[in-house]
Amino acid sequence: MGRSVFLSEQNKRPSIQESYNFCEYIVRRSSTSFARSFKSLPKEKRNSVNALYAFCRRVDDIVDGDWLPKIQENKKFEIKSKLKFEELKLKYGKSKEYSNVELMARIKALLWFREKLDILEINPKSLNDPIFIALADTVNKFSIDIDNLRELILGMEEDLFHVGCQTFEEMYSYCRKVASSVGLCLIEIYGYDDDDARKYAEDMGIFLQMVNILRDIEEDYKRGRSYIPLIELESYGIDYNNLMQAPKINPKSWKKFISDFLQKTQKFRISAMKLIPMLNHDSQHSPRLMCEVYDAILKEAKRREGDIISNKLRLGFASKISFALASFGVRLNQSEWT
Repeated sequence: MGRSVFLSEQNKRPSIQESYNFCEYIVRRSSTSFARSFKSLPKEKRNSVNALYAFCRRVDDIVDGDWLPKIQENKKFEIKSKLKFEELKLKYGKSKEYSNVELMARIKALLWFREKLDILEINPKSLNDPIFIALADTVNKFSIDIDNLRELILGMEEDLFHVGCQTFEEMYSYCRKVASSVGLCLIEIYGYDDDDARKYAEDMGIFLQMVNILRDIEEDYKRGRSYIPLIELESYGIDYNNLMQAPKINPKSWKKFISDFLQKTQKFRISAMKLIPMLNHDSQHSPRLMCEVYDAILKEAKRREGDIISNKLRLGFASKISFALASFGVRLNQSEWT
């Protein structure tokens, strides 16, 4: 994408407004529904959410997409990259998805993002990348703990090597890194009136990510990733190597496993919903809408009684219409779409 569309001279440091415009472009390009859901936010908050989303989008693209930043390497950075590469390989082993060359490129990219966060804390005015310029302005306006963004990068590093979650606790830990970390940043932008909001934001991240794990179970399996806890799976008599056939090979055990998984997800959902009324009134719409969407997926999974592999979890047409209208401020009674 040509930066000149949103930024002035390419050899000139982008202004703060140009940087926010660039972040908004990334949001709209990645998810128009996401962009619509935040249109009710005051402009300052909406700009900051766009900056946070753009950062998260790029980090995710490094691991799951085909985007890598252009890095001006020096000897010091090259040494740090090699040390990080060896550290991660020692910790996680061989990557199932990427060759060593591909892996090194992604590790360098994540390290580059980590170093930009360090600069953001120490000398933000030296940053020239529009995402980090906007993010620095956001951090300056709101009490965002940058360590939460570092946690997100840790989760992305795990995904590069992902060897599988063994227990529910390991799965919860992963969810905290890749989802709760972002939620803890978002609530600082939204504003809240109770310190318990941080606990509920963490639980909301786990709730949303657990739904994602069920929704993407087949896609992740094909990529060699297992977020479903393997030891727990085995305790139900289900072999991960035959996971895609589990509903047919061992239907009773599979239904029981999914039922128990949904019950655990529901507990986090109940806690997560306590967050909404604690948020500033002008910021409640988007997280409430997101919870309703994920709640509908959760209900669909429960209705199917474990049939989530042969037929991927998706919202029905009437539900999609309801949430599309809701993103524009039009609400339907639940009975009209369930």
